[in-house]
Amino acid sequence: MEARVAQWIGRRESQQDFYVVRSYPRGMLAIVCDGMGGHANGELCARVAAEAFGRSFEENERGSVAERFREALSAANEAVGGVVARTGQFGGCTLLAAFVAAGVLWWVSVGDSPLFLWRRNRLIRLNADHSMRAVFEEFVQSGIMSHTDALAKGHELRSALTGEPVPMVDLPLTPYFLLPGDRMIMASDGTDELLQVVPLPRATRALLDNRSGSLAAMIVQACEALDNPVADNTTVITVDV
Repeated sequence: MEARVAQWIGRRESQQDFYVVRSYPRGMLAIVCDGMGGHANGELCARVAAEAFGRSFEENERGSVAERFREALSAANEAVGGVVARTGQFGGCTLLAAFVAAGVLWWVSVGDSPLFLWRRNRLIRLNADHSMRAVFEEFVQSGIMSHTDALAKGHELRSALTGEPVPMVDLPLTPYFLLPGDRMIMASDGTDELLQVVPLPRATRALLDNRSGSLAAMIVQACEALDNPVADNTTVITVDV
């Protein structure tokens, strides 16, 4: 089991995504934090959140992975609060963390960064979307709004790490079972135009099924090829089971 990582700054002035990947004898931890765009401390908040989460997870070896994730998330949020307090400027970030071990997957997420599973020619989103896009998708189902409009207008977050109480957390208490051939994909929302299109184009399906090289790199290259003039920071971590 090996993680592959790729990043692209997009059309932004700075890279506000930050990631951590660490391997242990019993599994692998991966973290993606996306600094909240437009805020001066977004880049710093993403970094301190990811580092604090990883440090807490490593230091706290008691309890289940879900219990360790809960404590690590609290440490990450407290670290972001420290940045806000020191600088006197509002900031924050999303957080997506996953632990993969022996055919099982745990995750915790706050915000809109997606956790996907590519399985038998299907792309399945596993974690919750804490953005307004998830609300607008209900309008899509009822025919009031198009899927394209929901993607374009739904980036406002309903939950993020800011140092304040976190209103929405996705933290399953039991692991998700993986199958041979599964591909886990963690990403920041810079991949939305590629991976959250419905229906998923045939070219994207072929890309996700291509095992000739780094899937993370291929996804980032495909995002670049879209040539979006307002493309967001993009980070992708993939793990093949």
